[in-house]
Amino acid sequence: MGLRLIYGRAGTGKTTYCFNKIKENINKSNKIYIITPEQFSFTAEQKLLETLNTNSVINAEVINFNRMADRIFTEVGRSK
Repeated sequence: MGLRLIYGRAGTGKTTYCFNKIKENINKSNKIYIITPEQFSFTAEQKLLETLNTNSVINAEVINFNRMADRIFTEVGRSK
């Protein structure tokens, strides 16, 4: 499992790059997580489905920071 950070100024193609990489690797990877701030999660889900040209995705998930923290705490058996 790896972590790749993509950063840069607004309008430089970071989002397009990320979703194109996901499209290339969707069937090669175990699970792909797209971590976004809560206010962008719905837009990211729409963009993912649009890029993959499908109605559902099993190997990729858009998750925000709060949901990710809840999932981690649930897995390790601790409460916040």
